[in-house]
Amino acid sequence: MHKLSARQQIVLEAIKLFMATNHYPPTVREIAEMVGVTSTNTVLEYLERLRREGLVSLEEGNPRILKIIHSA
Repeated sequence: MHKLSARQQIVLEAIKLFMATNHYPPTVREIAEMVGVTSTNTVLEYLERLRREGLVSLEEGNPRILKIIHSA
């Protein structure tokens, strides 16, 4: 596993916090709002990197698209 960038780590921690609080995963837009990003495409790029690192799984076609697989 490669070292995550600071922003990728922030995204992962935001996802974990949201899931711990709400018991379901955030949408891409909710993640964007939590980490202060305006572009959902940017969030999708972060999520893709986290997926490649084996930290989350993504499910297309579902607005709550991700699951935490492994904690970094």
